[in-house]
Amino acid sequence: MVYEEFRGDIFGRLKKLILMSGTRKMLPLKVIKGLRWYLGLPDEFFMDPLDYVGDRSFQIEDIEDGLKGLAISQEYDDRKGGKILSMMQKNAMSKGVYSGGADEAIAFPLFPSKGLRLKQKIKDCDMSEKRVVGLLHELLCLFVEHAAERKFLFCLRKYLGLPQKVHKAFERHPHMFYLSLKNKTCTAILKEAYRDDLAIDPHPLAKVRKEYIALMKESVVMLRNKRMNSCRAFRRENVSSKDLCSAEDERSQLAEA
Repeated sequence: MVYEEFRGDIFGRLKKLILMSGTRKMLPLKVIKGLRWYLGLPDEFFMDPLDYVGDRSFQIEDIEDGLKGLAISQEYDDRKGGKILSMMQKNAMSKGVYSGGADEAIAFPLFPSKGLRLKQKIKDCDMSEKRVVGLLHELLCLFVEHAAERKFLFCLRKYLGLPQKVHKAFERHPHMFYLSLKNKTCTAILKEAYRDDLAIDPHPLAKVRKEYIALMKESVVMLRNKRMNSCRAFRRENVSSKDLCSAEDERSQLAEA
């Protein structure tokens, strides 16, 4: 139901990701498939992408090594016209601090952690560094949980024009990103999504996943309680059997006496 009702939103995020790839406006299907959990794409989409979407906004292209790529059609791109705003630009506009000018600056949303100071060299980072940080911010905004395992983001480095040591940007900007090492994986998390509920549009699948996780946690508790009750019942049966055996032994001894 979510896929049907919010089809435009879900595939709008995919279009935005592809448009972030530069002038070619194309990503290999295998890369998109590797990110399907984060983008919230249904498995049925990859059986026949064009048929599933049902419009002419996408097209399939042949790329190197016999691979297929998913591109934004020129017809859609020409019809769309105007520029597409990032989430940071939209938020700045809603707050009245940005009007959309070409050379107009926008302040990065910073969320300092307790005991962590913002170093001057981070404040004054060069334009290339700011581009990388802004691109990573927008990328995480597109994902369901606004987070992703850092290793999965490396596959986009070539196609989004990111530097070889892009992972260092997460470490150098702890006021924007949080790195979690839970379950022996390094996950990059966008702080803004969890510190400002109104700053980023929630992904349509986010609510469904939260409800599913809550259901699974509840199921774990129910199974644990069921096992505990079964153990108690088993112990009670054993105790009753022992008492019965003891009573029979006493009767046997009295009969012999």
